[in-house]
Amino acid sequence: MSGPPPVSSDGPSLLDEFPIDTQPLREPAAIEARDRAWLEKVYRPDVPQFTARAVLTGAVLGAVLSISDLYIGLKVGWVFGMSITSSVLTFALFAAAGRAFPRMAPLSPLETNTSQTVASAAAYMASAGLVSSIPALTMLSRDGTLVLPELTGPMLVAWLFFTALLGVVIAVPVKRSMINAEQLRFPTGLVCAETIRTMHASGKAALGKARALVVGALFAGVVKLVLEAKVGVLKLLPDFIPLPGRLHGLPITAWSFRLNTSMLLYAAGVVVGLKVASSLLVGAVFNYALLGPWLLDHGVLRVASPEVAQDPVAFRAFQKACEAIHVLPVRSPELLFRELRAKWSVWPGTSLMVSASLVAFAFRFRVIGRALKSLSGVLSFVRKKSGAASVDPLAAVEVPPSWFGLGLAITAIACLVMQHAWFEVPLALGVVSLGLAFVLSVVASRATGETNITPIGAMGKITQLVFGVLMPGHATANLMTATVTAGAAAHSADLLTEVKTGYLLGAAPRKQFLAQLVGVLVGALACVPIYLVIAKPERLGVDLAAPSAVAWASVAKLLKDGPSNLPQLALMGIGVGAAVGALLAVLDEFAPPRYRNWVPSATGLGIALVIDANDSLAMFLGALSAYVFAKLKPAAAERWTFTTASGVIAGEGLMGVLVIVLRDVLGVLPK
Repeated sequence: MSGPPPVSSDGPSLLDEFPIDTQPLREPAAIEARDRAWLEKVYRPDVPQFTARAVLTGAVLGAVLSISDLYIGLKVGWVFGMSITSSVLTFALFAAAGRAFPRMAPLSPLETNTSQTVASAAAYMASAGLVSSIPALTMLSRDGTLVLPELTGPMLVAWLFFTALLGVVIAVPVKRSMINAEQLRFPTGLVCAETIRTMHASGKAALGKARALVVGALFAGVVKLVLEAKVGVLKLLPDFIPLPGRLHGLPITAWSFRLNTSMLLYAAGVVVGLKVASSLLVGAVFNYALLGPWLLDHGVLRVASPEVAQDPVAFRAFQKACEAIHVLPVRSPELLFRELRAKWSVWPGTSLMVSASLVAFAFRFRVIGRALKSLSGVLSFVRKKSGAASVDPLAAVEVPPSWFGLGLAITAIACLVMQHAWFEVPLALGVVSLGLAFVLSVVASRATGETNITPIGAMGKITQLVFGVLMPGHATANLMTATVTAGAAAHSADLLTEVKTGYLLGAAPRKQFLAQLVGVLVGALACVPIYLVIAKPERLGVDLAAPSAVAWASVAKLLKDGPSNLPQLALMGIGVGAAVGALLAVLDEFAPPRYRNWVPSATGLGIALVIDANDSLAMFLGALSAYVFAKLKPAAAERWTFTTASGVIAGEGLMGVLVIVLRDVLGVLPK
């Protein structure tokens, strides 16, 4: 993901206004002095913070945004942070309510922060496995790789809640080190604090952004509904606009080169930025215009004749003959692109992303070292001195050590029991997964604080590789132990990001911790019922491409079965993908800053190999349009582009879920 969007401001930044030294400190006495200065000069005990209206607003927004993020994650593999979006929406809602009820007390900046903390925690729930390991389990079960344990709605809610809560609890002791002592920037938290400050200082501009967000959401939602209705004259509206031309003797649409008519992927391109979107386009052209035709020429893909395709018995015999020699059977040319990405290019695409993320993670050795060093004092995060001066100056506002101890005990026991009872993970190895989750969550949080990038994928892959050795052949355990690590890392980094916002605004960390707990629970309760409706086995990997789940499933399948069942040349593709991913990580690390933007994004290239070309093309066109607009109208672009794109993403995400419910559950829309 790209960094946080720029924020307009009518005054100096919060870092400029911060009235105490913001340099990293190591000496306990200096840290304590700064804590006292923060308490006296920044902390705002007289300002409402954890109020019922702020929590309720955040819960409602979080439930809505979590559903949108779930759909988007299953569609394109990204889960978008919603902290700034929820801040703007909270401010706009209360501004409108203030006009309707003039006697109502205006919303305080700390209430806005509480609302966005709840909403952000809820919206981020999809990162705790709902777009990765859990659909990966379904896909592997569908393909016959494993027998899926029956996961009911309450079981999924409990799993998501406790894995996310583990990350929230882990963040408690390291907050004092990373935010108070070392003053890590946590760039999104800084931008969110600046956004809240600016909105409350100049509400008119904020309301304009809110209107852009809402208009974008309504427009995208209406377009999605119209395209999916397909009644009367609406039947004439296409899902895609075909592009002219032929490739390898076939219409270019057989390779998925066409234009999306929905708005979601164009807006996603705006958010991910031109570098990632350009990499998506390069990856799509390579995969569908070069690699696919080459594989067809060399017999790795084989298309059935029309006569065989129309005869079920003959086509089944054709399939068996192809599978016996590790050739991929394709029923018709129109399905070429789908078979290519689902059964062949997924292997080099996954290895490229895994290799790049692990090598990039290794280059963060200084971050890793500092994170591991901070673990030594993690259980003594309330500093005590001998004699009368043993009282922590922030004891009344920080999360008490007893909360951390109790929370860690509850979440650890819950995760151990669930892993053992549902996924056959031995208790001893469950303890190993918790240890990995603890260490890697601290590492991920530091990476977020320093770079604004949370390496969730790398955290999960490290655990998958570890359990590939500890429990070989057990794909279910491989996936779900990695989910503990990835989910905990995601929510640990998210809490610290929100706490950074509150730290700059003068909020009490204890109240933000409570807000995060509410958000985690709301997200689990909101996402699971929707997930069970939309993530049907037959839909995953088809109209819901679920690229993250495909990558997780591919790693688990390879660790379980080995390379013997791979299609022809797939092992070579894995090797080439791993080499390219490692090379890109090295170039990104060592290239001079002025050339770094020319190094392709490994994530973009890898995802392009597991989604359709039209999706990559849409994101590139969206990013390119935003880039051109920013060059022509920089002030207008800074003010409107990000919020409008965020509205489009949220609006179509929600409408996408509603369409599935109307079509597949209620039967209101035609299939």
